[in-house]
Amino acid sequence: MISRGSFARALAAGVALVATLAWAGGSNARAAATPIRTLDLSLPGPFNGCSILDSGATPTTNAILDLIRPSAFLTSQAGNLYGEGGAIASAELTSLKPETVVYTLAANQHWSNGDVFDAGDLVAWWQRARAIASVQSDGYRDIRNVTESTNGLSLKVVFRQPYAEWNLLFRDVEDTGAPVGCSWSDFLQRPSLGFYKVVVASASRIVLVTNPKWATEPGRFQRIVITDANAFPSSPKALFASYSLVVDPSTVGAVSTHLSVLSHIGTSSNIAEVTYSRHSHVTNLLVTREALSWFINRQTLINRIFGAVTFSPSLGQSALYSQGQSAYPGGNGIGPSGQSTTTIASTGTGTGTSLADCRLCAIDVLKKAGFVKTAQGWREPSGVLLSVRMAVGPSSLDRAAARQVATQWRAEDIGVTEINAFTDIAAAEDAAVGNVDVAVLTRPTTTTASYSARSWSGAAYPDSYPSGVRTTTISELYAAGVSNFNPVTAQATWLKLDQVLLNDFWVRPLFTAPSLVEWSNSIATVYGSLSVQGLVDQVTGWQLATNSYVGS
Repeated sequence: MISRGSFARALAAGVALVATLAWAGGSNARAAATPIRTLDLSLPGPFNGCSILDSGATPTTNAILDLIRPSAFLTSQAGNLYGEGGAIASAELTSLKPETVVYTLAANQHWSNGDVFDAGDLVAWWQRARAIASVQSDGYRDIRNVTESTNGLSLKVVFRQPYAEWNLLFRDVEDTGAPVGCSWSDFLQRPSLGFYKVVVASASRIVLVTNPKWATEPGRFQRIVITDANAFPSSPKALFASYSLVVDPSTVGAVSTHLSVLSHIGTSSNIAEVTYSRHSHVTNLLVTREALSWFINRQTLINRIFGAVTFSPSLGQSALYSQGQSAYPGGNGIGPSGQSTTTIASTGTGTGTSLADCRLCAIDVLKKAGFVKTAQGWREPSGVLLSVRMAVGPSSLDRAAARQVATQWRAEDIGVTEINAFTDIAAAEDAAVGNVDVAVLTRPTTTTASYSARSWSGAAYPDSYPSGVRTTTISELYAAGVSNFNPVTAQATWLKLDQVLLNDFWVRPLFTAPSLVEWSNSIATVYGSLSVQGLVDQVTGWQLATNSYVGS
């Protein structure tokens, strides 16, 4: 049971601390004027002009929106949610029967076009969200009614059924009546409400400047130039930060040659995986999914993709959690401290275990099921040669992983035809409807396992990375997890669901993609992050290191 007001008190304490720190910093900064500070920020692209509710929105898009739109919660570098305390000053869970949340807005807040920000904007956002086919609308559809206060500064939200992930709602809210869509012209017309506003926007470059409607705090960057170049700035004096999913010996070597750049190699929120189609006559069979999974030597795959770098990921142990998340059931990868030992769940059909890589197990289950190895390759019981059509996601990591998987399957005399997909979601959709037998893609995780688990439960919206797999067991576990407010027991439920997916071999996690965070050594308080959102949400708290150069 969550005690009344406990969340609000914690949030208020956090906001008070932020306010105190800002005031203390201001007393020093007012002593002398500072030149305009520009931050060059490199993020995974390409960018788009979607709102967070559009199916085309990406983690990078959502991260940028955090700087220019009001949110109830943001993401920490560790992948946890925290109350922002900005335009949406607080959010309090006041009752569980029925579930009731009260959102309180800061007074005298205006959008960059002069419109007043009030509870009506949250109501309009809810009405739009519940009507669209998007996984981002989960939770909004569970709201029974909303009630505005007479002064427009608070909103009471009542849910028709328990929804434990309520803190995912009302993030990156748009102004009432703002243009809808992902075009850049619409994006530039949408008013800002936050630290920054947009002055330039394209698929490869977005420029933000301080929002004049927002109280200026000392020490903040007045201008942020966001690109997807993934390159060091031309001047070592430039203030620079980067979040990248490209981690290989050449990248790490390049960082070491730039003495003005610090870096952190860690995990990300992205899982590289092989997902199998239920609507394929090949992979609809459990025995085939088992064999294809066991034939992949994932340690060899990881070694060939990443080589000898400071950090490389461990073998994937979860379909729902990435390696850096606290609930991840596996090891910590190969690094200075070595790799942890993990417990492997057993499966009911083969001689091996579901998460082990076991070539002999694969051969054993195929032979027992009537498959025959011939000079031309493995033949199904019907006599047809065993082969698969593989959809491949668009990133360099997707292609590298798919190339290694295909090479290993071909070495076992299994035919593979690779088909490039425009997006990771498109690759998932191809497998979900049976256009291909398998897909190799990168799946993003978020602060809760419910987002990842949506692939196997509920309506199959495009941005849910649809799988085409729906079972009673999975649906029941999903419903139990998403309605449980106790984080410990909810986590146990998500891990049970995770094991069902792995033991039924609907997905084979390969590894969690590593991440590389780089920044100028003249910027203090930068931390490695599990996600691009976790990095960008730090930006407003970054400060210049003592006696550092101030770029202009």
